[in-house]
Amino acid sequence: MRQLLSFFLLTAAACGLLSPPAAAQERLDYELTPYAAYRIDGDFEDDETGEEYDLDDSEAFGIILNIYAKPQGQWEILYARQSTKVDTDGTIAGTPPSIDLDVEYLQIGGTYLFDGDRAQPFIALTLGVTHFDPQFADLDSENYFSASFGAGIKLNPEGRIGARLEGRVYSTFLESNSDIFCSSDFGAGQCLIQTSGTALRQWEARAGLVFRF
Repeated sequence: MRQLLSFFLLTAAACGLLSPPAAAQERLDYELTPYAAYRIDGDFEDDETGEEYDLDDSEAFGIILNIYAKPQGQWEILYARQSTKVDTDGTIAGTPPSIDLDVEYLQIGGTYLFDGDRAQPFIALTLGVTHFDPQFADLDSENYFSASFGAGIKLNPEGRIGARLEGRVYSTFLESNSDIFCSSDFGAGQCLIQTSGTALRQWEARAGLVFRF
């Protein structure tokens, strides 16, 4: 968490010190934003036992592409990745109490920009897919529909280099009566978790440098 706070401060400083504003008559149609984040929360609830299998809080990384649509609107394409662990309590014989899990989001949507000179508030809404990839034995990966909502500010919004500070929530919609992370290695058709139509939510605080062209 300290590393993320330091990145927030360095990002804001770089925005203010390194980037002169773009020419007033020039419109920059594209923004590319690599970012670092800290992501919290998220759990799978077992339909049979009511047990919750939590995802560990951890760092996340990603990249965002924004494309000009209108003076206060942009298209947005987002990729985000988190390497974390999920508690399993050894629900299948031979599995450890937690396993490594990669969580990836690929989303598309839009951003609405409010008025601002040095700091420009915005909100963003995207839809897409979540990919869960367990890193143990040959457990199957899973894909689910998801959505995200974010709000934040862009610093130095008219410059070729700026900054983006944001909070975002992801919601992944699990199918009814889903068997998750299944494998034949531990017996015919055994699965770590069985869920029933729940939503997995994760919260993220992020900071990134914005490159405009």
